[in-house]
Amino acid sequence: MAQVNDVRTAHRFSRKIGPPHPFGRNLAVRPPVRLIRGVGGGRYACSVITTQGTVVRRRVWTTTAVAFSLFCSFMTVGIAGSSGNMPPVLVGIGFVLGVAGGVSLVWRHQHPWVVLAITLVGPLFFPTDATAALIALFAVARIVRGPRLAAAAAAVFVVCGISLTYDAFRNREYSVLTMGTMKPKDGSAVVQYDVAIWIPWLVAAVMVGIVVALSLLIRTRTELVEAEHVRDLATEKTDVMRDEMIRTEERTRIARDMHDTIAASLSRISLFAGGLQVSAADNPEKVVNTAAMIRTTAHEALDELKGIVGVLRGNGDRREHGGHQGIDAIGDLVNSARAAGILCRLESELLPGDVGMLAGHVCYRVVQESLTNVQKYASDQMLVISVTGSPHDGIRILARNKLSELAPMTSIGSRSGLRGLAEQAREIGGKVEAGALGDDFLVSCWVPWSS
Repeated sequence: MAQVNDVRTAHRFSRKIGPPHPFGRNLAVRPPVRLIRGVGGGRYACSVITTQGTVVRRRVWTTTAVAFSLFCSFMTVGIAGSSGNMPPVLVGIGFVLGVAGGVSLVWRHQHPWVVLAITLVGPLFFPTDATAALIALFAVARIVRGPRLAAAAAAVFVVCGISLTYDAFRNREYSVLTMGTMKPKDGSAVVQYDVAIWIPWLVAAVMVGIVVALSLLIRTRTELVEAEHVRDLATEKTDVMRDEMIRTEERTRIARDMHDTIAASLSRISLFAGGLQVSAADNPEKVVNTAAMIRTTAHEALDELKGIVGVLRGNGDRREHGGHQGIDAIGDLVNSARAAGILCRLESELLPGDVGMLAGHVCYRVVQESLTNVQKYASDQMLVISVTGSPHDGIRILARNKLSELAPMTSIGSRSGLRGLAEQAREIGGKVEAGALGDDFLVSCWVPWSS
């Protein structure tokens, strides 16, 4: 294909070149790439796959076009020479130009404008055929449109008109256009009908119109196929990007859950270990209970970690590993925290019903984060957790504790866990808010019942 504004094809072959690549890869040239112009003026690249069948078809078409053009040129030159109206020199030049125009059709796709110019010279000045010019116009119409195509079509129309006019007003016995217009009147004389001057030009216009129409039809079909290929490539790329976004969101969720669960479990283990150190000599029974709580908490943290690793390895969703704790586990969570020495109380007025998995998970995380924060920053204050809700009103959680005098206001922390919980709640249509209210620190959460 020739290089043009809106369609360019880089012809490359699939054979290996040179020695093997030093890193183990063989240098192979890419398949042909065609750039087609999009709606907004941009260009899209798509591979043009050339099969063996396509190569054979192209060679057959090229051979047929060259042979047919040479046949028409030889016939026209022969008839012109036999008529005796043309000097032998002009007939010889016309023969040479006809052969040159026919043979040049081999390169009509690589150099369409040059081939078109070569095929226009012969019919314009010498007694030869314009078939090669029509075939060259077909190749030009495959790559250009607008004024350039109109100029090429006009040039071929003029050349065809002149060539057909030469033929029409030649002796009727040697005219291709007027064959069959002679018939005997009385068996001894022949009537030669006059040919109107516009008939050759009408025939030329019809031939040029057919060539341009066929070329545009084939070109439109080809561009539709290429556009579909580009669309498929864009769709594939979009799917890849969508998958990457989903993986990124999953990693973000895993990071949030890791902060909420692993950090909370480790904080409780640290608290248990501190209590174990204090009561090691005074209360052996409490030491045993504390050690059991450390073991249970560590086991829960290990389960959470297994769930996270399972997701990262692609072995399924965390729900399959028990990582999604629901609202039913809030009571056990509070009891475990109370056993660990955290001052907390649970007030639940939740109507019976099946709470959505995501809603229950967010509620569990809110309570867990509240227990972790009060353990870190207000361990001497009572945390009151209120859980209320119904299928109609949704689920509301309020966690309130007094601000501790042991920790300054600047020790509240980064609240990254609360921000992560707020994002999770927004994803299911709920909200999480936290902040100081007078002398209290309040965490408020509302989520839809069935999320």
